[in-house]
Amino acid sequence: MRPGARLDVGPPPRLWTSEPRLGFGGWAVGGTSWGAATDERDRFAAVTRAVERGVTFFDTAPTYGDGASEVLLGRALRADRDRVAIATKVGPRDDARASLEASLRRLQTDYVDLVQLHEAIERWEWRLDELHELQIAGKARAIGLCNATHLQLARALELVPLVAYQGPYNLFDRDVEQRELPLCRERGLGFLAYRPLAAGLLTGKYSAPPPFPAGDHRAGIYWFRGREFTRRRAAIERLEPLAHRRGTSLATLALAWVLRRPGVSIVLAGARTAAQVDENLGAADLGLTPDDVAAVDAIVGDAFRPVRATARARTLAADWGVRERHVVEHLDGSKSYEAIAAEWTDRGGPPMIAAQVKVLCDQLAEQGLVE
Repeated sequence: MRPGARLDVGPPPRLWTSEPRLGFGGWAVGGTSWGAATDERDRFAAVTRAVERGVTFFDTAPTYGDGASEVLLGRALRADRDRVAIATKVGPRDDARASLEASLRRLQTDYVDLVQLHEAIERWEWRLDELHELQIAGKARAIGLCNATHLQLARALELVPLVAYQGPYNLFDRDVEQRELPLCRERGLGFLAYRPLAAGLLTGKYSAPPPFPAGDHRAGIYWFRGREFTRRRAAIERLEPLAHRRGTSLATLALAWVLRRPGVSIVLAGARTAAQVDENLGAADLGLTPDDVAAVDAIVGDAFRPVRATARARTLAADWGVRERHVVEHLDGSKSYEAIAAEWTDRGGPPMIAAQVKVLCDQLAEQGLVE
């Protein structure tokens, strides 16, 4: 390719189609941050089983197992490189060219189909420009963005030929429905849903807050502890009978729900064994009826009914920070966490997401300051 030549900036046809489908999320096969270690042969078999079953989109990042995920995917996908799409990421503090070239070596490929900025923080606009240069140089076929606000996503669309946005989306985390997902639909962006099983919570295997081992990233996730775990566990106990009536598992039901959400292009489901791949792919064949979806939404809606700040909380909030005051003032029993976060961001405050509102509400609940 001649110097400076531009590639076609449109998404390669195999990235996604008009129908949502399951992709392979590569964090768990990195071998760290996900509980007890698994045999590398099992993780390798998970990837090869995914290929055998027709999965064609594989997402990874250099931070997944400090590069181990990319190494394993490179080995497992080498013989099928022309049949699959590989997506990786560049960190916001990384030298984009050095990071991507190291990823290409680990992945044993000359290019990736999609390179994504992992987070929109610290000079993120400049980092996107770097990714565009790498696209022009032929190192990546398309550019994506992960973990951004809708305002950042809209700005990114002004800067580079963005084709995809990746964000968390599951039964218990629906923040993206407020702004990011509608923006993707409006602008024709592919939406890649990660954490469709809420980091394992929606498998149903945790009946109590789990004592995760050292190094497991889930130890720091707020929904695995306290009030937030209790609320989710109560919803799971109502969702499981619904899944069983359909002759399937809770995990398969949860994946099928995300697959059928408007605007979703690819659902990134992780797996560390071939058996987990097979279970995940069962979601593609599970036909959810409108009644099924309504029942699921009703259960989740009951579990996450908006709370109201007490009069004492409003009095105490007068001495708190402006962000905390905003949350307390808007906890009126009618507004969702997502709406409260969106109103704050629309006012021009530093970006806030629903998860931050949830954490504050959990803290208020522990002090008896919500009802």
